[in-house]
Amino acid sequence: MIMKKIALIGAGNGAQTMAADLASRGYEVNMYEQSAFIGKLGWLKESKTIRVTGVLNVTAKIAMLTDNLEEAIKDVTYILVVTPSFAHETIAEQLKGIIRKDQVLVLYPGAFAALVFKKILGDECPVIAEANNLPYDTRLKGEGLAFCSGINPINMAFFPADAKEKYYDDINDFIPIQYTYRDVLECGLSLVNPALHSGACVINIGMIEQPSRGGFHMYEHFTAGAAKLDVALDRERKEIGKALGYDLRPIEDFAGKPAGHQINWKELYMQMHGDVALTAISGPNDIWNRYLTEDCPNGLVPWVALAELCGVATPTMRAIITIYSHIHERDWWQVGRKLDRLGLDGMTKEQVLEFVKTGKK
Repeated sequence: MIMKKIALIGAGNGAQTMAADLASRGYEVNMYEQSAFIGKLGWLKESKTIRVTGVLNVTAKIAMLTDNLEEAIKDVTYILVVTPSFAHETIAEQLKGIIRKDQVLVLYPGAFAALVFKKILGDECPVIAEANNLPYDTRLKGEGLAFCSGINPINMAFFPADAKEKYYDDINDFIPIQYTYRDVLECGLSLVNPALHSGACVINIGMIEQPSRGGFHMYEHFTAGAAKLDVALDRERKEIGKALGYDLRPIEDFAGKPAGHQINWKELYMQMHGDVALTAISGPNDIWNRYLTEDCPNGLVPWVALAELCGVATPTMRAIITIYSHIHERDWWQVGRKLDRLGLDGMTKEQVLEFVKTGKK
């Protein structure tokens, strides 16, 4: 097997699992973690070994773990970013001035992050590919050990959109690509989590805030009411997609439904309770969990922003964002990825669609 050298930014659940997966398949993996967090990873810096059990069963060694980003990305073509979306702005700022135009950023997942990176990196921004989901349902179980309960099919978008032809094969080797979106807007609108987590979390805040009473298990405790809210969110999202020329079906794909089928709440409820890869996952048991603080500002907020651009009503999305803003005592409308944060402010719908296609304004 030919060794390929890559950089992987992040060291959490998904990043460690991906590092082990890729290293076990012959990739030389340089891992980077911010200095504020790397202190907890002394064991990884020393042993360089990660073991994953479950549906993915591998033990592999990475090449390095460092908090020197320039060192991590030196002499690599592909830089894989496997972090929560709220870290994207920080990472983009850190890459500014050291990333090369001939490198490629691959984001697992993206949440419109290609546009965030483009705004921050400006003319030095390289080609970016972003996925609609993390490839693994995985949790860290201890130092050097992760348990992977499921592997997710990955859909990908490229920015600019015409970069697909040159870079598809290499990126498909990392994680097989099931489907390629027309552009990064379609990818961002196809995120599963904001429409899947939000219904269950918003109506179970009481349980989330009281973990001492047994803890909240989102998939085990997924109720009919949660399913109805999620389907309402998904239908609003589909209307946004329709206004932009996309035929969105992320929840149907998640549930394994055929083309042309529109999922109802009963089918979603049955899917959530019948997925063995998900039922083992506990939480969230804290209102600051990423199921709330990531999916709202970086999923629901940009969806509403695009809806406003297209003249589409989104009452359910707006209600959940407002409720979360009260619960967290934080104005997610201001903090979230509105059009200005994506570099799309002042543009018409037609100009936005042309920009994501060509990368040029």
